[in-house]
Amino acid sequence: MTVLILKGVITSVAVSIFCILFLALISLTSDNTFIEAYMQYIMVGVSLTSIFIGSAYATQQAQAMGLIIGVTVGIIYVLVSLGIGVELNNETLSMLVVVNKLVAGVAAGALGGLVGVNL
Repeated sequence: MTVLILKGVITSVAVSIFCILFLALISLTSDNTFIEAYMQYIMVGVSLTSIFIGSAYATQQAQAMGLIIGVTVGIIYVLVSLGIGVELNNETLSMLVVVNKLVAGVAAGALGGLVGVNL
């Protein structure tokens, strides 16, 4: 089960990196201010989509325990992303931000886990 959770987290991170590079390419090659104006919201969508895909991938291979694996993938992804964000920005995080991201990550992971088990 631990290997599947690790595969799910790695898949989530890989999807995030791919989407971030794609958005960076679009942002650099076009003069579209839409992306720059809504980048914060786009990144939330990328994170939640990545957690969903990683959880679905891990639970599809497990064929059982969809909620547990999905929620665990979501929590680990959020904790890793918060840790990277704190190191890069040198900012402190409020408890509200951490709880908000954890709840969203758990929800996306649980949904991905349920979908992955049923695929």
